[in-house]
Amino acid sequence: MDKFAEILVFLCVVEEGSFSAAGRKLSRAPSAISKLIARLETRLAVRLFDRIAGTVRLTQEGHRFYEHGTKVVDAMTEAENSVTPNESEMTGVLRIHTSLTFAKYQLAPLLPLLLKKHPGLRIEFIIGTDRGDFLKKDIDVAIHSGSPTELSLVGKPLFLRRWIIAAAPAYLKTNGMPVVPGELHSHHCLNFTVRQQWNAWTFIENGVPKAVNIQGLVGADQGELLRTLALVGLGIVRLAEFHIAADIAEGRLVQLLTDYPPAAQDMMYVLYPPGKTLAPRVRAFLRFLNEHFAVQ
Repeated sequence: MDKFAEILVFLCVVEEGSFSAAGRKLSRAPSAISKLIARLETRLAVRLFDRIAGTVRLTQEGHRFYEHGTKVVDAMTEAENSVTPNESEMTGVLRIHTSLTFAKYQLAPLLPLLLKKHPGLRIEFIIGTDRGDFLKKDIDVAIHSGSPTELSLVGKPLFLRRWIIAAAPAYLKTNGMPVVPGELHSHHCLNFTVRQQWNAWTFIENGVPKAVNIQGLVGADQGELLRTLALVGLGIVRLAEFHIAADIAEGRLVQLLTDYPPAAQDMMYVLYPPGKTLAPRVRAFLRFLNEHFAVQ
């Protein structure tokens, strides 16, 4: 087996997490994968993996080999993609995993431009606030907040998501308007039931970050439902600026506590597997995102 093929097998073991999973991915016996890695380690005169109780973990040398190995594969991919079909002829299904609010308010308005540029593409959204299992759900790219901690994903910063505190005029007429963050404790606040850290609303008060742990009577695992609950006057909500900016501009919601800017802001990332041959449709989508979003 040539050196490039050895690198591909090594990367597959890292990305799949075990010899057996890599064997299934490559249609090879786990013993064959293990022997190949052993031969590679012998040739390099280093141990790439620690084998512990049936699991594998990269050594420091393995991490360095992984980093450089992905660059080799990416370079080969660039060379091959340089002779791919014209962008207007690009076809296939692009599967995007992201939240409902990002898909609805950020991506949906851009889809006509994307499909005009690549009329042969089909788009399928997989909606969820979790990262999603790329392998099981056949995901091409994901867009979520927070840099990935998984070794199996690359995270590229997309833009900074800013939070806004707001409520409907009807709610404020009945319950009054909070003047300082601490007064939120006496108001009905609308909670996320996922990612509980989103329910600690942090503000800059007198130059110091201050957290207010929000408790409310109504919660939801989707920001779009929280927006609807706020619009009908059920409470105060904290949502992304891109999500409710139009509601504030048109008077459906009133922005609150403007003298106390939120201390917490999230970077949105586009996520995709590293070291793999990215399909032309995926590379085209990544370029499209670069054209329309910028880290701020």
